[in-house]
Amino acid sequence: MICHVTVQTEDLKSSIEFYDWLLELPVAQQFEIPNGEIAFLGKEETKFEIIYNKDYKKQGNAQGVTIGFLVDCLDDKIEMLKSKGIEVSPVISPNPHTRFIFFVDLNGIKIQLVENK
Repeated sequence: MICHVTVQTEDLKSSIEFYDWLLELPVAQQFEIPNGEIAFLGKEETKFEIIYNKDYKKQGNAQGVTIGFLVDCLDDKIEMLKSKGIEVSPVISPNPHTRFIFFVDLNGIKIQLVENK
């Protein structure tokens, strides 16, 4: 069982606001660490952990890493992302019941949004 998935950020507040806005992932727990702060987001058992460390500097995209999230309405999420100027991939539908897209979040992480019908 996966306990959490972790990403690092240069801006914790913006990351929290982005994931709450797009996926309604509330802060489940947040606390300070010696050089920064950690937030765990989500309502389910598996959490999305975002770490801010004052010494962290983003170095491009996280190659080979994709984090997938289930969504109820993919079209709504596409419009939300486009309204913020975020580029999304074309919709991919490997079967009649599944549709998904990819985009890169503000931390350089490749995110997949998946809708199952």
